[in-house]
Amino acid sequence: MSLPGAFIPVPAPGTRVGFRNLLPFRYPRNFVPLDPPEGPVSVSSHRASKHRVNHASATPRHGATGAHATPSASLGNQVEGRRRKASATPRRTIGISLSTMIGGGALLAAAVGAATAGQTITTPTSATASHHGRYVANLSSASLAGRDATQISRGGARPSVASGQPSLQSQAEIQARARNQVLKSAANDAQDYAQQLSSDLWVLPTSGFHITVWFGETGGYWSSGYHTGIDFATAYGTPAVAVGNATVDQAGYDGSYGNQVRLQFENGDQVWYNHLSAIEVTEGQSILKGQEIGRVGDTGNAYGYHLHFEYRLASDLETAVDPAPFFAEHGLPLA
Repeated sequence: MSLPGAFIPVPAPGTRVGFRNLLPFRYPRNFVPLDPPEGPVSVSSHRASKHRVNHASATPRHGATGAHATPSASLGNQVEGRRRKASATPRRTIGISLSTMIGGGALLAAAVGAATAGQTITTPTSATASHHGRYVANLSSASLAGRDATQISRGGARPSVASGQPSLQSQAEIQARARNQVLKSAANDAQDYAQQLSSDLWVLPTSGFHITVWFGETGGYWSSGYHTGIDFATAYGTPAVAVGNATVDQAGYDGSYGNQVRLQFENGDQVWYNHLSAIEVTEGQSILKGQEIGRVGDTGNAYGYHLHFEYRLASDLETAVDPAPFFAEHGLPLA
């Protein structure tokens, strides 16, 4: 094809068309020639030609089929009656993974910390530090300003307790021994007190009895005009025992009392056992609580088998007092 003398150049896609495009220039390799217009070329004719070109590219020719029915590929992005909208150039993005960002941040923080912390933990490598496998870590930082540097020993002997001062274990052992001694002393005191209470407690003077006459009852049966003790009526020959630890003050026959045994306690008080059928102790003999001293009978001024029991105070052994309160005092209430 021969090139015409006057023509309108059609730029490549993506190139804006303006007045400067009408100046002489070297035609590009993708230049597409059109039919030359009639008459001289002017700006207005250029615009008209451009309008025709746009209209022709947007409207297929009558009867055109196939490839001629579709607008030209080089003019497909132009819009009739307005300038072509420039296509956006895709942006290139650089993808950075989350693990890479975290690793970089950690590396940056470590670098900043190492630069601002000052002198960090150092491990001496001298022969003294390595002797016997010991080492001392010296810590120093800005937070320790004004104070002595802290030294942490990982080995070696621990500081010993100052001479003359017992260790905590020794103090605990001393306190434990003192506590055990106090407890042992308290246990001994309790045992002694229990024995004292046990010794103070009485036992009944006989068994299988019922009380027939109480102290102080009046009647013509008694020479004093009243009953001077308590009568424990029981079977003939029933053992009579000591109510507490005592010493035999007298043992024998005593008139209206019949066979009699007098026991004297440590405080000097006495108890009299009367109307016995048999006496089994001797004068001056030490008697233990519960020990048998004789047997129940009806000797002397007695009516029926019974034990006539009297209590006499050391301050007045000639006068009998009521035995009932003393039984109660020593753990044997009779009523």
